Amino acid sequence: MPCVDFTWPFVAARFLCSLPFMSAEARITPIWRKQKLFVAVFLFAISGWFFWDGKVNWPRSNERWLAETEYEKSGREAEWPAYAASRGWAAEKPHKFYAPGDINFQLYVSAALCFGAIVALIYWLVQKNRVVRTDEEAVFAPSGVRIPFGAITGLGKKKWDNKGLATVRYEIDGRKGEFILDDYKFDRDATHQILGEIEERLLRSDQ
Repeated sequence: MPCVDFTWPFVAARFLCSLPFMSAEARITPIWRKQKLFVAVFLFAISGWFFWDGKVNWPRSNERWLAETEYEKSGREAEWPAYAASRGWAAEKPHKFYAPGDINFQLYVSAALCFGAIVALIYWLVQKNRVVRTDEEAVFAPSGVRIPFGAITGLGKKKWDNKGLATVRYEIDGRKGEFILDDYKFDRDATHQILGEIEERLLRSDQ
């Protein structure tokens, strides 16, 4: 009968336990950083466009409209092209006269977009250097909060397979909290390593 060595699993387990703990550090990915900055820049650009129309372009168009209308009423249409050229205007009449409400609406939209751009820029500035990392005893949330592995109470992975999002729930000194692991926002490999470490610690605590 062949001799079967039943001791090797225990030797392997002891060897794995003796290996030094490999900490993980997941930083914001370059693509996420660029995309969020683009959102702020895009909103600023569109805000500037609306502002230019409401503050400069449309009032100038109205000035042309009123001037040409005056020439038409006084029967001096033939003189209009020369006068328009002297002002640097096109000879063609603007397609419409912009009412004060139209101009004000452009300025309101510009202000709203500018506010959104500022919010997006502040969000980008706050988030761009955030890190999720682990050491031998804890995981550090993106906000910088140190969460001992023993304080982790649950892990939500409903959106992990499809969207790469996992919710880590914890409780420290009676205060509950949670943070999101996002393998698109943070370095993918390091984020998966951190998730695996959290899952392993939760399994140990359940045994």
